[in-house]
Amino acid sequence: MRTSSWSDRLARVAGNGGVVWLVVGILLVIALLYAKNFATPGNLNNVSRQGAILAIVGLAQFLVVLLGHVDLSIAANAKLTAILAALVMDGSDANLPTGILVAVLVGIAVGALNTLVVVVLKVESFIATLGTAAIVQGVALYIAPTPVGKSAPALTAFYGAQTVGGIYVIVVGVAVIWIAAWFLLTKTVWGRHVFAAGGNPEVAALSGVRVPLVQAGGFLISGLLGGLAGLLFLAGAGVGDPAAANGLEFTALAVVVIGGASLEGGRGRLIGLLGGVLLFALLGNVFNLLRIEVWYQQLFRGLIILIAAALFVRGVSRVRRFRRRPLAPVPS
Repeated sequence: MRTSSWSDRLARVAGNGGVVWLVVGILLVIALLYAKNFATPGNLNNVSRQGAILAIVGLAQFLVVLLGHVDLSIAANAKLTAILAALVMDGSDANLPTGILVAVLVGIAVGALNTLVVVVLKVESFIATLGTAAIVQGVALYIAPTPVGKSAPALTAFYGAQTVGGIYVIVVGVAVIWIAAWFLLTKTVWGRHVFAAGGNPEVAALSGVRVPLVQAGGFLISGLLGGLAGLLFLAGAGVGDPAAANGLEFTALAVVVIGGASLEGGRGRLIGLLGGVLLFALLGNVFNLLRIEVWYQQLFRGLIILIAAALFVRGVSRVRRFRRRPLAPVPS
């Protein structure tokens, strides 16, 4: 009994993101002991700013995974958004509101396309969003095979210069978005419906949950967050770069899975997701401070993504077995 109890506790810790926080803690100890400039305010602010984009796309992926799906169009969404917003802004603060509106509309449009294919046409989300990503990326490359446009100076300052109490404004903004997400998921009916629809959509539907509507909301919010990530890419690069966000969708998925979210849907905590974001944000910074060669950094990142991919494949197979089970008859 004692062995079973401890195994259950370890499983709960892993599911809540305990493992990733353990790795983050080890990395922090190594950094504090051996990386001379790690604990300086400037460096810590840089780490938080660098993790801002990953925090946004990780949250977008997290919401979809809670629903038992996956969104592989996030990176292409951010790429197209950055390009179109750069063309609209063209280096002028006067065009900033229009550029932000374009980013919002593009993000929602991508989310609506995913909703149509996944929720309405019932195509498997992995295949559907991969197809959406290919279409959106193709449009982005057609519009801008090379860097185009220019960020509004105010947007660039928002990302890299403006601070509040010594903390970058972009970090404060991302924190506000996360707090809003926490409130929606834990304190509202919609949040309860997200967990219910992701855990068992058939039972949720029988309980009165409008599952397609909840799923549509998840994909639309994911699309919107992908558009916001595109604005951050534009702010950081200063131009609409067609090479921006390459591979980000898989990193976002890795962050979610490593953070303990279940790919069966219905289970996951923001505290675990935060641990995954911090892990990836810290890796490059700490390794650079320790002067570790870049190929070792890529090796370690690749290892983490492979572990996440293995968990993803295992989770998908479990989902398929689970969803093939017929519902038990209701006793009369």
